[in-house]
Amino acid sequence: MDLKGEFIKLLEGEDKEKCVNWALDQLGRGLKVADLYANVLAPSLNAIVCLEKTEAMCIWKEHVKTSIVRAIIENAYPFVLKQRDASKHAKNKDLGVLVMCPPEETHEIGARMVADFFTMAGFNTIFVGSSTPSASFLSAIEATKPRYVAISVSNPYHLFKTRRVIAEIKKAAPEGVEIIIGGSALNGRKEVLKELGADKYLSSVDEINGLGGE
Repeated sequence: MDLKGEFIKLLEGEDKEKCVNWALDQLGRGLKVADLYANVLAPSLNAIVCLEKTEAMCIWKEHVKTSIVRAIIENAYPFVLKQRDASKHAKNKDLGVLVMCPPEETHEIGARMVADFFTMAGFNTIFVGSSTPSASFLSAIEATKPRYVAISVSNPYHLFKTRRVIAEIKKAAPEGVEIIIGGSALNGRKEVLKELGADKYLSSVDEINGLGGE
């Protein structure tokens, strides 16, 4: 069984301890964090199929699985720092990245993974998270003065809000701040870059690694 299939089987059992220990064991054996996130955790969440009789049961079971994946990501942070320190991305250490979701976006796992991708690429990364009011993230931008603001959009229904947020950032942010967009809602839709008013569209770890200083 491949790693994804093995993890999906564990995740279906909803045993947090077994899932976290399995993931940390794989990282300890040399699995890269980026591979764990992109090839195991993300597709496992996307593969969740509810076979329960009621929607209410489906929802809480999905939340349990999501919380397990979130716990794995948090426990993987020492490996994130280790891989950052072993990388050749020291050129980015003075470049700040603020990672956020559009207001009212409740799915933040993708953005949380992206924050770690930026950290491993050497950036000084701040993860704001989901459901952050516009005034709050504008305050965060003013206080931290990042080089980039990365917005992860999971729900296509939030694209309008994303465009509005980007317009607010462009109006209030210091000169030189660039806005990056990505997320599952934009998969295969690179053309929305201009529609949303962002500066860059990134869809892979390699593209994040290619960003930044020379």
